[in-house]
Amino acid sequence: MGGTYEPIDSVRGITNKSSGKMGLELAKEAYIRGADLTLVVANVSVDIPSVFEVINVETSNEMNDVILDFISDFDIFISTAAVSDFEFKQLNDKKINSDSSLFLNLKPTTKIIRQVKKINPDIFLVGFKAEFNISKEEIISCARKQIEAAGTDLVIANDISKNECHFGSDNNEVLIVDDDVISVPLASKREIAKKIFDVISQKL
Repeated sequence: MGGTYEPIDSVRGITNKSSGKMGLELAKEAYIRGADLTLVVANVSVDIPSVFEVINVETSNEMNDVILDFISDFDIFISTAAVSDFEFKQLNDKKINSDSSLFLNLKPTTKIIRQVKKINPDIFLVGFKAEFNISKEEIISCARKQIEAAGTDLVIANDISKNECHFGSDNNEVLIVDDDVISVPLASKREIAKKIFDVISQKL
């Protein structure tokens, strides 16, 4: 959960505005329903209750290593983290001088969600797909592409350009996508977490 951070040099890096709020609400709902769970936490703006087992990571590579190390022991994996799509080809271990122009050479990061079913084919895999200012039909198409590429059993998709649905908001409006599409209108992330687990329970 949360957003990963990819360092440029010893003091700078790139990240995103993911708050971890949706991941935390899902964790709370799973706990209420009796699940034994572990949270893999990157950069978040929420306080995580001490009742949860937490593994802290920073970069996408760290998150990938941790998840692939223990994923075989779990029945459900919910991928709420906003993992960086790019990392730097060459990391500078000193602070880069700010007096000159800087060109960043990036390379794609490993798609964590595409590795999960290769290690644990029986796991129930839930992905998240955040898009920006595209049509409902396009969002559904993007979600189904993830299902095809990663083998996700369920994708929670949304448009973060909408009011009250951006990164860090307390509310969201989502589409729950598999063979069918369930539209969940604007609601608190707590209510959305309940709806997601209702659907998961029906699918297991």
